[in-house]
Amino acid sequence: MAKQNEALFEESSQGSVSAVTALVFVVSAILVFGGMYLLGCAFEAEAADLWFFSGGLAAMFVGLMLPFAWLPAIGK
Repeated sequence: MAKQNEALFEESSQGSVSAVTALVFVVSAILVFGGMYLLGCAFEAEAADLWFFSGGLAAMFVGLMLPFAWLPAIGK
């Protein structure tokens, strides 16, 4: 049984995570969760509700675009 499971724990041929990938992941997480917070604040704001909602939506869009569109495009 131990011989069959050795392939499951084989070291990756791609190497470790680069600093750019880690930084983009952190920025992406901040943008996505910050965007969710802004979307939630939009329901309590009186005059700036449209701006909060639009800003939150844009932040979430950019936050999700970074790891799924930008990182593969640069080859990371």
